[in-house]
Amino acid sequence: MLDINLNELKAQLKAELEAELEAELKSKQDAEQEVEIEEKEFHSQNQVNKQINYNILTQKQLQGQRSENENEAEAENKAKSGSGSKAGAGAGAGAEAGAAAGAEAEIEVEEGKKK
Repeated sequence: MLDINLNELKAQLKAELEAELEAELKSKQDAEQEVEIEEKEFHSQNQVNKQINYNILTQKQLQGQRSENENEAEAENKAKSGSGSKAGAGAGAGAEAGAAAGAEAEIEVEEGKKK
């Protein structure tokens, strides 16, 4: 009949099973590593997004503070220029009144000389 060596058959089956198990184990490890890499990439991208959001919020806050400061400065300048223009208008009116009074005095002096 057939001359079968059981020891050789047993060794051959054992080698095939070990190869299959190693291939399965390697594929599982590769899959786990891919998942870990994807998680790391996701975490890294998530950190970058958080930093970008933080930077945007900081910029908006600074812009808001700048606009508030500019509005305050404008209000102060308007208040100063408003009081300055009122004072300037008062001074201008005073100067005009003084000039008119001076002109009247000159006219009176001239009239006095004529008499």
